[in-house]
Amino acid sequence: MKKREANFELLRIVAMLMIITLHYLDKGGILPKPDGAFGLPGFLAWGLEAFCVSAVNVYVLISAYFLAESEYHPMRAVKLWIQVLFYSVGMMVVLMVTGIIPAAQLDKYRLLTYVFPVIEEHYWFVTAYLLMFLFAPLMNEGLRKLPKKTYQQGIVLLLLLLSVSKSILPVKLPTDRLGYDALWFLCLYLIGAYIRYYRDTDAMLKKLDRTGTAFGGYVLCSLLIFASFVLIHGLYEKTGSLGEFINRQYNYNSIFCLLASVFLFFIFHNIKIPEGKTADVICRAASASFGVYLIHEHLDLRYLWPTWLHTADFADTPLFLLHWLPSVAAVYVICMTIDFVRQFIFSKKDLA
Repeated sequence: MKKREANFELLRIVAMLMIITLHYLDKGGILPKPDGAFGLPGFLAWGLEAFCVSAVNVYVLISAYFLAESEYHPMRAVKLWIQVLFYSVGMMVVLMVTGIIPAAQLDKYRLLTYVFPVIEEHYWFVTAYLLMFLFAPLMNEGLRKLPKKTYQQGIVLLLLLLSVSKSILPVKLPTDRLGYDALWFLCLYLIGAYIRYYRDTDAMLKKLDRTGTAFGGYVLCSLLIFASFVLIHGLYEKTGSLGEFINRQYNYNSIFCLLASVFLFFIFHNIKIPEGKTADVICRAASASFGVYLIHEHLDLRYLWPTWLHTADFADTPLFLLHWLPSVAAVYVICMTIDFVRQFIFSKKDLA
């Protein structure tokens, strides 16, 4: 088994903490509607959102970076599906048995969502990710043989179609899925694979692969996401136009969000974590990151855990910044502990 690289495992943890933050802000009632009237707390929430929204893209880029040179193992997709099913059905059973959610709400349509979580999009990310995962070995064979220039041109054209156009045109495009689909994940896969194949020979990637450049680029792009929001929100309040464009740059497939994710990827690409106890702890904690997502974003929990944390009590005050980080860390640690139990159970079954 190939040894995990602690710097990228640390990025997995950071990315998942950022994803939990996105859910904390949105499902916790902290983030006001983009076309609403709000003061300093609302702008602080949208500012924090701007620095975290690139996390989903980053998570996909990490997978693409390693899948690009990995051997094809069909059972990995099966194990992924089993893990998703385990939490989709398992969490539902636990919550109903404990009386946290009423059994009366279980109708046949909801049951299908639990039993067929991938095709029913219980988790939209999983559906898009699994499709990308299945396409990966097919793409790898072609990408390795593709001339570098042709590869670059393909990425540019895809980005013009899927990212740049929607980022600059102040209209809603019929083909735009906001990055919540497998097509966008496949585009991210091409970028992650390109970084893997040409990280040592591409002049542009060498420039990006500097800590100062990467950090500055991430901060700048995140600030541009927020600045676009502030500017268009102000215009909307005065003119009543561009309402659908206010938070456009917060979409996963916006060009600023994409660039922020690439820069964030390179920040951690440069971090050197020597083998030892620290690296082992990071890799162990990161092994549960996907489980953390499946638990806290479960259909029956995604709006429940913010209620338990009384997140809404901090909605209209800057004090949410003091409540946010401990809450997000607690969610990760609790869900990580649960996933460690799952890992222990399945490891025992593998040994049996």
